[in-house]
Amino acid sequence: MLKQGLQLVVIDLRATENSQEIFETLNARGTPLTAADLIKNFVFQRLDAEGADTQKVYREDWPFERSFWEHEISVGRLLMSRSSLFLNQWLTSRTAAEVSTKQTFALFKHYVEHGTSSTMSELLREIKQQADLYERWTLAASGPDRELSCVEMCFYRMHASGVEVLKPILLWLHEPGRELPQAVIDQVVRTVESWLVRRMLLRLSLSNMGRVVADVIRVHRSTEPEVLGKQVADYVARLRVSTTYWPGDLEVIQALQFENAYRRYPRARLRMFLEAVEDDYRSRFDAGQVSRRAYPIEHLLPQRWQVHWPVDGLAAEVERDQHVHRMGNLTLITESLNSSVSNGPWLGERGKWAKLSTYDVLLMNRRVREVSQEGWDENLIDERTTAMAGALLRTWPVPDGHVGQILDAPVTEAADVAVKQLVAADLLTPGVELVARGQWAGATAVVTETGLLRVGDSQFGTPSGAAKHVSGRFSNGWMFWRLPDGRRLADVRTAFRAGASNHEGG
Repeated sequence: MLKQGLQLVVIDLRATENSQEIFETLNARGTPLTAADLIKNFVFQRLDAEGADTQKVYREDWPFERSFWEHEISVGRLLMSRSSLFLNQWLTSRTAAEVSTKQTFALFKHYVEHGTSSTMSELLREIKQQADLYERWTLAASGPDRELSCVEMCFYRMHASGVEVLKPILLWLHEPGRELPQAVIDQVVRTVESWLVRRMLLRLSLSNMGRVVADVIRVHRSTEPEVLGKQVADYVARLRVSTTYWPGDLEVIQALQFENAYRRYPRARLRMFLEAVEDDYRSRFDAGQVSRRAYPIEHLLPQRWQVHWPVDGLAAEVERDQHVHRMGNLTLITESLNSSVSNGPWLGERGKWAKLSTYDVLLMNRRVREVSQEGWDENLIDERTTAMAGALLRTWPVPDGHVGQILDAPVTEAADVAVKQLVAADLLTPGVELVARGQWAGATAVVTETGLLRVGDSQFGTPSGAAKHVSGRFSNGWMFWRLPDGRRLADVRTAFRAGASNHEGG
């Protein structure tokens, strides 16, 4: 089978022909190689021209042949080899320009030919030195029980968050010959990590951060070490547009008070936030970092609370539902609870409060047990959310007096609203008939006392579900249904949001 499927191509070259150039031409007409493959070809073509012992250089200075570097990394919607990603980030650190993944080879070639006075042999030794460092950081960050340095923890947090954007700055800070004091490096890393994480906490766009990272490198290339940390912090603090600004304390605290953290944050990112809270608590006792073993995230007030945690009235149900996924109701445990405990009562011999004693190696659980011996409710969730927000702000601080002012208004995703919230707020009356729009104008949906929409014999929890039942296709239910007075259901939702905003603003 192998003999039948195997084809060999032999190319005879004259003495004046360059095998590396032919390799590059063949690749352009066939299956594309990775950026690292193209750069490798170019590097050894240059080394050959310099008269270097290419076999010796390949053995000693080309670092990218091991499986570590062949591993594919997800970058947005793209998958690329770790070697190609590293070379892209290294190039940003050297050129102080945001480098598209598609441009990596072309810009590497341009940098070597026009952007540096180093020989290829010298440059490759520097690349290897930084690649080895990058590998050590990555492997250290993957160790769940070791104490991580500031840079290693930054690598871990970027991996947990699914982002790569700060790595060019880390490479720039460790460029051979810079020899920055470790305290200066740590100060800069904490600044840019705070900028990144606070934007993630608010679920703000990260799309323009690569450009700012390149600008930080460009502006501070020749900054003296003794003022580098402060000047980088001042630079980031001066960002004033919604796509790049550094959020202040008050904005983060206010957002976390109402954020459905469990639903809004990717799970690994949320776990990283909870680990940071635990590490903040541990830092006061010099207890060391929490293990990063992908511990399960547990709801203190269960997601299915109705059986063992009943409340009186629709308004109370809405209030309880709104607290289930908030930060203050979430914790880490070292192993998953069985469903009977997870969804069971708080107190009692087999209740969740007693079971948490098994996990009080985590200080966040010890604190919960201390304040909840008589029960767990919305007030305690709010208090714990505030305390956890404080821990997050201490982990990722901003300069004194920084408030995160912006000159343009950010576009934010509207908070979820349920029909039962409109009923609880007396904006919809149980029993009112909503009328469908357009060609379905004869169809009606009755608002029930529990905030459902009844269409014939069927009940729906969302306006869109009821609209799809009537129209047979997906429809925006908030626009589909109208009240008897002609208002759209969306108009009622807008009135509810306006009232909630006024209430939150005091």
